[in-house]
Amino acid sequence: MAGLSNKLFSGVGTFALTVTAGGAFSVGAAADADAQWLWDRDRNVSVTQRPRPEYDALGLRSGAFIWRPALELGVEFNDNIFATATNEESDTIFVIAPSVTVDTTWSRHAFNAFANARRNEYADFGSESTTDYALGAGGRLDISRGSAIISGVSHSRSTEPRTSAGAAGFAAEPIRFDTTTFAIGAEHTFNRLRLRGGYDFAKSDYDDARLIGGGIASQGFRDQNTHRFTVRGDLAISPDTAVFARYRYNQRDFRLAPPAVATNRDSDGYTFDVGVEFDLGGLARGGIGVGYMKQDYDSPAFGTVDGVSIDGMLEWFPTQLTTLTFTASRGIEDSGIAASSGYLGTAVSAQVDHELLRNVILTARLDYANDEYQGIDREDQRWGTTVQATYLMNRNVGLSASYSHLDQSSSGTAGPRDFRTNRFVVGVVLQY
Repeated sequence: MAGLSNKLFSGVGTFALTVTAGGAFSVGAAADADAQWLWDRDRNVSVTQRPRPEYDALGLRSGAFIWRPALELGVEFNDNIFATATNEESDTIFVIAPSVTVDTTWSRHAFNAFANARRNEYADFGSESTTDYALGAGGRLDISRGSAIISGVSHSRSTEPRTSAGAAGFAAEPIRFDTTTFAIGAEHTFNRLRLRGGYDFAKSDYDDARLIGGGIASQGFRDQNTHRFTVRGDLAISPDTAVFARYRYNQRDFRLAPPAVATNRDSDGYTFDVGVEFDLGGLARGGIGVGYMKQDYDSPAFGTVDGVSIDGMLEWFPTQLTTLTFTASRGIEDSGIAASSGYLGTAVSAQVDHELLRNVILTARLDYANDEYQGIDREDQRWGTTVQATYLMNRNVGLSASYSHLDQSSSGTAGPRDFRTNRFVVGVVLQY
């Protein structure tokens, strides 16, 4: 369903800052017009990003604003809703997800806002039913040619998937949590040199988990405030290539400290990487950064976690109708398990999108992830596959059908958890 929504809303959030429920911000302020040719690497356009004027929704214009309302309806069958190794339970889930976004049409400066909600109604296991929502706004202030300030804020109420680590697989009801984010950044382009800097803040607050069979698993140890600072410099070697260096510092402050919890989970760390962004003659484009990351924990029990960091994406265009996308990442993430400080997470994916017809898009995706937990003896490996077909009937109606499979295997003595899930989803998006 997400793939269909992204496709139908490919024109949303194209200005400098896009805010998502998870607090992600994409910065892309306008460069100096005289130097723009050094930074445009868009000789080709991917299948999912390609404009389709005859199928793209027009939205509702009100002065300098464009409103885009939408309604997503779907039915999902899941053969293992609790993500268990044995005694799997299946269910049918009905989905209703309204949303609205608003963008400006100003030639300078920009503003964007969104609001969305999602209701998952389980036919047999009503206690699994959830209602999530998110809302936020962002904007760009153009200071001068090549200079801009970008900021955004968002809040969401979300549900942790049953496939997550920690108490999610043993809770009597899904674990809920709130996330509030704020970000501000600036960018300036000096011909071949582009400098960026920014700060973002995220606050997470988890509800306690009522366990199957009785008892409460407190999730207060996960409540935290995270501060991140980023500085980046890019040097354009040619219209096809730019090299960059980036430094990212983070500070993670948890709400609870001993004796309320057994161990202080506060930490600070950084990632420094260098890399390249490129466009290979319109046949492929992307970027990769490789560097060093380190996270120092206040508690001697957790110590220090460090290693090689990776952040990369490649789009390959074998034909105008086919796009292959490859991604890779490696980072230090916080753990949902109280006895573990965090984990080294490595993830890679490969996806192919093919435009069978102008209004029919086929997608296949393969994912692999490895989570190596610190402080406990546990390692999770996950394989995921997805196939999807999207049919755009007209500007206002789109249909999709998808199948996905997830297989997790855990090793180690600290609560290994193996499971497999299969999901079939059909849906429709109505938009204006």
